[in-house]
Amino acid sequence: MNFCSSNKTIHRKTHNQTCMRYILSLLLLTVVLGSNAQTLFTYGSNKVDKGEFWRAFTKNNTGAADEKAIREYLELFVRFKLKVQAAKDAKLDTLPNIQNDIAAFRAQLAEQFMRNQPEVEALALEALERSASEIEIAHVFVAYGTDSSKAKASIDKAYAQLQTGADFTTTATSFSTNDYVKSTGGYIGYITVFNLPYALENAVYSTAVGSYSKPVAGTNGYHIFKVLNKRASLGKLKAAQILVAVPANATKEEIAEAKTKAEMIYGLVQKGEAFEKLAQTYSDDKLTYSNGGLLPEFEFTRYDATFSTAAFGLKKDGDVSAPVQTVSGFHIIKRIGLTAPPAAKNDRQLLEDYAEKVNNDPRIYVAYNKQKQQILKAVNYKAIPYKEADVWVVTDTTLKATNYISFYKANEQKLLFLLGTKKYSVTDWLKFVKNKQTAGYTPQRSQYKQMMAEFVDETAAQYYKDRLEITNPEIGNQIKEFREGSLLFEIMERKIWSVAPSDSVGLVTYYNKNKAKYNWQPSVNAIVFNCADTAVANRAFAMMKKDPLNWKAHMEMLGGTALADSSRFELNQLPAPEGTVFKAGNFTPVVTNPNDGSSSFCYIIKNYEGKEQRSFDEAKGLVINDYQLELEERWLALLKKKYPVKVNEAVLKSMVK
Repeated sequence: MNFCSSNKTIHRKTHNQTCMRYILSLLLLTVVLGSNAQTLFTYGSNKVDKGEFWRAFTKNNTGAADEKAIREYLELFVRFKLKVQAAKDAKLDTLPNIQNDIAAFRAQLAEQFMRNQPEVEALALEALERSASEIEIAHVFVAYGTDSSKAKASIDKAYAQLQTGADFTTTATSFSTNDYVKSTGGYIGYITVFNLPYALENAVYSTAVGSYSKPVAGTNGYHIFKVLNKRASLGKLKAAQILVAVPANATKEEIAEAKTKAEMIYGLVQKGEAFEKLAQTYSDDKLTYSNGGLLPEFEFTRYDATFSTAAFGLKKDGDVSAPVQTVSGFHIIKRIGLTAPPAAKNDRQLLEDYAEKVNNDPRIYVAYNKQKQQILKAVNYKAIPYKEADVWVVTDTTLKATNYISFYKANEQKLLFLLGTKKYSVTDWLKFVKNKQTAGYTPQRSQYKQMMAEFVDETAAQYYKDRLEITNPEIGNQIKEFREGSLLFEIMERKIWSVAPSDSVGLVTYYNKNKAKYNWQPSVNAIVFNCADTAVANRAFAMMKKDPLNWKAHMEMLGGTALADSSRFELNQLPAPEGTVFKAGNFTPVVTNPNDGSSSFCYIIKNYEGKEQRSFDEAKGLVINDYQLELEERWLALLKKKYPVKVNEAVLKSMVK
């Protein structure tokens, strides 16, 4: 870890990337506070204890904790602390951009903390467990209509009949108020987690196969669910389709015409024509035709049961179905791949993925409601008695007034509640309500009681978040570390990164003094091809083999999936297997990056033995790097004079393993 040293910095973009990598690694540090901590070193009047350094060292050092490693890391850590102190002395921590970044980071950490509480984890685990199965269901549905009490009486009557042994399909047909539900006897098909609102999902997953649920209230009406079957999840399918659409209320002739067209397209597929090109030419699915008909990965329960049955019925990747008819038209489906359902409930990454889904689902409010009570307790919420009617009167008046500020001042001493020792008055409430008022909407008195509850909850939650830095050491440490990382970036930008590239005289002077450092090693003129994947690389390789002089035209034909860079490169800069012989007129083998699947190869144009002097322009990038290092060393020498560093050798040696 080089604590943002400038030895790799050439362009400002690289500066940013380098420092952001530093900041991310710095977030791993943990600061130990305590009056009895052993001081490892001081710089000026500042001190760093053993715990702070040791945690940083153990987080970032993967080797042995011998004295050599500790001393090397100590030098880096000292340099880092000196730079941060210089930034503080320059009052860079008062810059609006620094303060805004820290505030945004603090808010992000607080939000993540709130979203990853045990209540959320419990919902995530429940969702993960439910995802392992798919449940076939039917329902009785009675809409609320204009009289919800009448709807409740009707669903209760249906439930009573079921309890006497009435047939479920007959009951669904008789009592359901929706024509489609009546026509299907209440049949829905297979569902899985997140397919239904949470209350309805709970009713389904708590009902045994062959049984039916009690009436449950949904968004639009009451339901009684019957569980017809339960099976293991089929996983997620990646597929492509060609859709021949059939309009609503299509005639028999139109349906027959669409079917004939679909069968014609299917015949072309069977003859070996590319599915992707046929989709681009014929598919009526406006969302997918341009990318060869590729659909987002989906579960069986996502689409029409007829479509899903055909899609999941394909046995092998590459298999294509005959035309399948649904209400949308005729589908020709190609299987791309199948992802098996989650297996390990203790997979941390899997649980985090499901926690994210929970956070984006209305069921998160179940967790929030539990958190509210815990937060009120944690912040020592204390309600102060007040007369509701009096508060509602002043609220009415404030919302109607043009000079509402005067009401704020008049009510500052009228307290509503305490959070810890912090007082919240009627004035805070009035500001809350006033912020809810818009040009077309003014809160009504009938809403005040509910709004007061929201005001208490939101205020307590914000108070809780604002104090996390104090009450949660881990979050406090991360914020401190982010602050120091931001200061380091700012001071390095001002002192080093932006200075060296713009100091043309200094760069030339440095180059002239150090010319011997800037000789060419064995090198070549070459074109380096960087491709999106192996398939693109193989295609580009074949095109170049056939006609290497037209490489620019080849790149245009590949449409951004491959990029070429023509320049002089030292041999160790080229992407090629070890032992490759670089000879003019030859191609290097295609090599694939295991991390992202991208692939590269080179076309060699001319060889150079090396040892020639690089011109200033040829060496400029290297000169900037080295000049930045020199400027940094000069600056650090001044900082060490300003903040003399003293190391407690006894404490240092106590850390050696």
